[in-house]
Amino acid sequence: MTFHKIFLFLIVIFSTLTSCSSKTDNAKKPNILIVLIDDCSVDELGCYGNKEYQTPAIDKLADNGARFETCWATPLCSPSRSLLMTGRYGFRTGWYANSMKKDIPLPKENLIFSQLAKQVGYRTAIAGKWQLPGLPPEYGFDQYCLWAYKSLLPEGVVHEGVETLDSTKYNYLKPARYWHPSILINGNYLNTNINDYGPDIQTDFLIDFMTQKSDSAFLAYYSMVLTHDPFYPTPQTIQSDDEKFGDSNQKRNFKANMEYADICIDKIMNALEKNGLSENTFIMITADNGTLGRGKGMVTENGVREPMVIYWPGKIEKQGVKNELIDFSDIFPTIADVAGAKIPDDYIHDGTSFIPLLTGGDYQEREFIFSYLDTRRLVRDKRWLLDGNNNFYDCKDNRNPRDYAYYKNVTNEKSSEVLEAQNRFKEYLKDKPAPARHTPH
Repeated sequence: MTFHKIFLFLIVIFSTLTSCSSKTDNAKKPNILIVLIDDCSVDELGCYGNKEYQTPAIDKLADNGARFETCWATPLCSPSRSLLMTGRYGFRTGWYANSMKKDIPLPKENLIFSQLAKQVGYRTAIAGKWQLPGLPPEYGFDQYCLWAYKSLLPEGVVHEGVETLDSTKYNYLKPARYWHPSILINGNYLNTNINDYGPDIQTDFLIDFMTQKSDSAFLAYYSMVLTHDPFYPTPQTIQSDDEKFGDSNQKRNFKANMEYADICIDKIMNALEKNGLSENTFIMITADNGTLGRGKGMVTENGVREPMVIYWPGKIEKQGVKNELIDFSDIFPTIADVAGAKIPDDYIHDGTSFIPLLTGGDYQEREFIFSYLDTRRLVRDKRWLLDGNNNFYDCKDNRNPRDYAYYKNVTNEKSSEVLEAQNRFKEYLKDKPAPARHTPH
């Protein structure tokens, strides 16, 4: 064999070994699935004590993984999403309420968890609700399937389906998100009809994305449209086409909506299992704020306390209830930790990865958690709670349940113990400023 042939042979062998090594390293990376239920208080789920609604898929994940008793988001959609994506509180991002920085995409001034994942080889996708300026590719998502309100539709495109009331409280008309939904897939408007149901389209899109053959691990962010109103019957409860719009928007349908969110998650889990992906997928189930009428928009713990279920076979086995405090700023570093992505040293964020807590590593428990809406701020530690109405509560270290019925309002008490706690909370808030003025949301 000539030197030239030997040289070429060695190059081929080296390239093959490098490629195999790269694929092997990539194969070791865990897949990541983040599910954000819309407008869902913590106590809507069976694993958190609800006896009325059936949520067996989520309950099973909680039973075989970990469930945090106290996880805080913010009281409204967009502030929670910006916090989750960036790991930064509103005083850093400017997102104190739904309407703030409405024309400035978050990546202009912040780092997004999907961008971090892409830097270490992940393929990324989002499905469901967006409600942020710009489009997902700016945020590091390769693919997307979104409920498309008017501002998201391509120029000249008009959704042919009916518009529906966005709320039982406000008369906002928006293109439908449930029956005959307005859907945008990777920049293209999807023609739908009255028999199409938005959550099914988005669930199927994510399943197709996650199960496609690839050497790269995936990060999938399912920002669900369920269980946000309008509350129409689901494919499990619908009786006629007439119930898909109009007067059938009734709060009594919330149960069906909650249970269908669980059905979508079950469908995803079955697909992961069928395709041999479930054993190497980190799964997070949470929600963005309290249920409409039961916490949404309220600057109380009922408005910000959300479910947090973690499932990661082989890594986190039957952890049960976790009483450590976490908030949405912790999601960004946690996802980075799972993905093996390094957060730049000069990127200031407010959270701490809780992976070491769940895997037996070195974990420094948070002293307190924080939330906000407009000019109002909330803080809690394991015993004390300051809500956004400036009420101060002694929660008496009641970890289960977290319920105002067990709390004592000590706002006006002057005991040394209460005064010491109140002064400590003032210190917590010193470097977490509120905006200069109230911003409508």
